Amino acid sequence: MNPNELPIRDIKPLLPIPDISIYLFLGLLVVGLLVAGTITFFAWRWWQSHRAIDPRIRWLEQLDRIDYGNAKKAAYIMTKYGRLLAEDKRREEILEQLIPRLERYKYKKEVPLLDEETKRFMKLFIEMSHDAL
Repeated sequence: MNPNELPIRDIKPLLPIPDISIYLFLGLLVVGLLVAGTITFFAWRWWQSHRAIDPRIRWLEQLDRIDYGNAKKAAYIMTKYGRLLAEDKRREEILEQLIPRLERYKYKKEVPLLDEETKRFMKLFIEMSHDAL
């Protein structure tokens, strides 16, 4: 066949192809930002709750919340956290004077109310601990 005798076929115009790649890109970008934001938010909350807090501050908060109406529990709490917080000589001396006073309120089923002098020693120790921290 001679090339001049071939039938001529018309060239058709290009068909329009719907291009949604920009929408896919923007959608993936938004989803990615949401996921990254959510992960960042929960990581920040976890870090806030687990960051290193000085344990002495927590112990002092326990001493601040002592209920002086419950003498037995107050004596145990003061002894426990007082020993942990007695770091300098002055607080150790006050605690040495305070612990024998607190022995009356421990190891018994029924205990009397805290006397005023013991309360003053306890409050003095707590106040000195606040000043030291």
